[in-house]
Amino acid sequence: MVDPYNKLRMEYNSIYSVINSYTSGAITCYLDGLKEAIDSYKKEDILYYLEKINKWYGDNISAIQSNDYVLDSEQREHADNKLFLEEIYKEIKEYDFGLIANKSACGGIKRNGIKKIFLSHRSTNKKYADALERFIVGLGVKNDQLIYTSHPLHKIPLGKKIYDYLRENINDQIFMIILWSNEYLDSPACLSEMGAAWVTQTDYIGIYCPEFSFENPKYHEVPIDTTKMGAVLNGDANCKASMIEFKNKIQAFFNLEDDEQKSAYLIDQFINDIK
Repeated sequence: MVDPYNKLRMEYNSIYSVINSYTSGAITCYLDGLKEAIDSYKKEDILYYLEKINKWYGDNISAIQSNDYVLDSEQREHADNKLFLEEIYKEIKEYDFGLIANKSACGGIKRNGIKKIFLSHRSTNKKYADALERFIVGLGVKNDQLIYTSHPLHKIPLGKKIYDYLRENINDQIFMIILWSNEYLDSPACLSEMGAAWVTQTDYIGIYCPEFSFENPKYHEVPIDTTKMGAVLNGDANCKASMIEFKNKIQAFFNLEDDEQKSAYLIDQFINDIK
């Protein structure tokens, strides 16, 4: 069972995305403060910012629900946000932070020996995600070492939700691949998945769909470091060079031997697949 602290860490990106899509007002200062408090394991600060955000929702939920410009799906997201924040405030208030299971003496996440890759993507970008899956498996990564929900061999267990599955496996050594697209940034579900990169505090890499706009303001609001550049999937020489680096990362992560001839074939095949 996931403790309230880690539950809040996992949900933060989604909370931020839903509120920030509605307003960029003073409430975002409280959201930024909440993130800093979470990162610092400061219980009293977390409670303070949660109280402020809950008050904001109490003052604004009626206006949100009656706003003709807020879609029904967005209204439901706000309702879920409000309920979660009220409940997590109570849970955090009663929780002993000395019991945080995943906080090591040096402030990091305690790891076990299980290594997995998680390919976080939007289903509309399946063409590129499928190409990445073929490339990764071709390098020797086993089916159960890759979490890719759009493929039958890499799905999470039947009946599980991706967020719950990631929470339950928070101690695994997860290498996160974020397949960036403009559609990805519009999805609170995808942003919640991205929260796993923040929670697990392990290595991650960004792979960019060709149409991705680096000027998208939502890209610069995410809590992870967006200066860590990865491959832009346009098939040019830079893309190929980035995929070689990506291959090296995967091989190092799983301690896989490099077959130069096979690796060259896989990269060429990948470039063809994304055209």
